[in-house]
Amino acid sequence: MGVASAVGLSIMGDSLLYGVLPLAASSLGIPLPLVGVLLSANRLVRLISNTWVSRIFERVGPRAPFIVATVIGFVTTLLYGVGWGFLTFLVARIGWGIAWSGLRQGGYQAVWAGDQHRTGRLMGLMWGIFRLGSAISVVIGGYLWDHYGFRTAVAVIAGFTALAIPVALALRWPASPIEAKRSPSGSTWHGWRLLLRHSLQRWMLLSGLLKLVFNSILVSTAALFLASRLGTENALAALGLGIGTVAGIVLALRWISDLALGPALGSVSDRLGQARMAVLLSAGIFAGILGAVAFRGIPSLLCLSLVLILNTGLNVTLDAAASRIALTTERPHLFVGLYTTASDAGSAVGPLLAYSLGGIAGITSLYVLGATALALTVIRFWRCDRQAVRQA
Repeated sequence: MGVASAVGLSIMGDSLLYGVLPLAASSLGIPLPLVGVLLSANRLVRLISNTWVSRIFERVGPRAPFIVATVIGFVTTLLYGVGWGFLTFLVARIGWGIAWSGLRQGGYQAVWAGDQHRTGRLMGLMWGIFRLGSAISVVIGGYLWDHYGFRTAVAVIAGFTALAIPVALALRWPASPIEAKRSPSGSTWHGWRLLLRHSLQRWMLLSGLLKLVFNSILVSTAALFLASRLGTENALAALGLGIGTVAGIVLALRWISDLALGPALGSVSDRLGQARMAVLLSAGIFAGILGAVAFRGIPSLLCLSLVLILNTGLNVTLDAAASRIALTTERPHLFVGLYTTASDAGSAVGPLLAYSLGGIAGITSLYVLGATALALTVIRFWRCDRQAVRQA
């Protein structure tokens, strides 16, 4: 998949920062508290950019905006290494957020052009390739940081992101089922009203929001949760594995499962139906969370690991469902813009909830509440989808 390869190369600059920016912040003159601002800025800007980028795609087609997105991805990676301080980093992170809006929109366009009976598999394969770029970036970038410093790491990774541009230029975008809908009439607000009048679309968007709220809560608090469940006296500690190492391994499962299981779980969702598969996965997540909070020690660790793996499947399945539902709407690009904005809002809100409500109610209560809300929402989405199928 040429589109996925271009995105996998482009995302390497963004992924690099998650591994080395906290370590390099002091030498770059960036206070540590502002690192969180920089890592979140690209998500916040997408709450706005997803919509207007989707408008560009539906008006001019995918080729030009996708190429521009790869160029912006390359330029923003270069800016990380110039050493001009926080404001330059902030501009670069905002630029990357806009680029990611275009790159992700291009990914959906590529899935639309494929076999609609294999949407889940295609979506899983696409995310697997994306995450392969992320995994390569953090490994190579971490090694270069350790031995040669931040600027060298950025320069090498920028070389990889530059390769996305010729890949994007060489792409030949095939016709897709949305070609007839490329020049819509009406404003964005009018399009939103059309999309939100149907219950299926509304519950799809809410499912996309809550899956990322729940996932970002888990990711941002996993180390704290494991510290409370494992303690210092456990079998892993006897092997020389501290809580930080264990938490890192558990979180790495998120990317590894994208690579190893995303396409397979997507294929299963094609056979069962995305909505039904989402119900099964959310039920498994709910059961896994109950196990994680009920047990202590290794059993709790295993349950949390299972939840993160099932989250991969749920992410792929709901994204595939959103792709399928988008094609049934009057404004496919605009619906994808809304769905990805809901997902980005979830990513931004999750850590805020984790460190505000979590401090009041406790992390375990927040885990159970989040898993319950997610499961109930997905079940409601499944019922709406089943009703829509009957009426079709």
